[in-house]
Amino acid sequence: MENFLLVSPTFSDLAAPNFEIKQFPDGENYVCIPMIDELKGKHVTVLHRLFPGQDSCIFQLFQVLSVLKPVAASVTAVAPYLPYERQDDISKPGEAFSAQMLCRMLANAGLGKLVTFDCHFVKGPGTVEFEGLRIENRTMAPELLAHLKPRVKEPLIVTIGERTAYMVGGDSKHKLKKVHGGYIAADTEFRHSKVEGLGFDVAGRNVVIMEDVIAGGSTMAQAAQACKEGGARSVIGAAVHGLLAGNAFDRIRAAGAKQVVVTDTVPGPAAVVSIAGGLKDILP
Repeated sequence: MENFLLVSPTFSDLAAPNFEIKQFPDGENYVCIPMIDELKGKHVTVLHRLFPGQDSCIFQLFQVLSVLKPVAASVTAVAPYLPYERQDDISKPGEAFSAQMLCRMLANAGLGKLVTFDCHFVKGPGTVEFEGLRIENRTMAPELLAHLKPRVKEPLIVTIGERTAYMVGGDSKHKLKKVHGGYIAADTEFRHSKVEGLGFDVAGRNVVIMEDVIAGGSTMAQAAQACKEGGARSVIGAAVHGLLAGNAFDRIRAAGAKQVVVTDTVPGPAAVVSIAGGLKDILP
């Protein structure tokens, strides 16, 4: 089956866009795929970032799928970071299971496969089916470590919680325990998580803390502070997805991390590791 690569303007840092996305003055999205007649009967792969501006970008993907579904033989989307992936369980009555809802909607809209990196609810590289959607979960952990190890003398790699153990081979001896607490009231309600004390020695070591996602920065800041209080010589916070919402970057630095390193699944100033290597079989 013949393949065709559609590149969204949100992927312009890695490939030349070949279809149009724009917004009207009122904020509504507009999508046009001018070569639609060329896609009949073909397997189409769409490169489209879903973050930042996730709600708008997700709707743009639905618009793309609405155009492709009647003509393409199959559709794969490459979305380096999957929004709503951390809303993957129900913690109190009345909550929306947003990860489940989004994947079901994408499958119903005609998406055959989603290629993404370090999906929070998949818990490791591989292919799974979730709510009717086939998800190929790739990992950028090796590329992150390959970037850091030559730059950090004798690094001690530390992970947080059970979910990220796969990032260092699945059996991390240096693992910080993460405990989810209840919801607390702020400007909006959010769930409080606590990183418990060290169960291993970091004194005099150059510590690299690995996470899948840095969002608001609270967990990484707590981990950095614990390592500094344990006598670490230096601390670097590393993650695949650097959402770095609000003052997350400054918060982590203030807690003792000398550097924050992430990949460009989400472009930004801390994104120094490219996902191009992880997509070399797809990128033109």
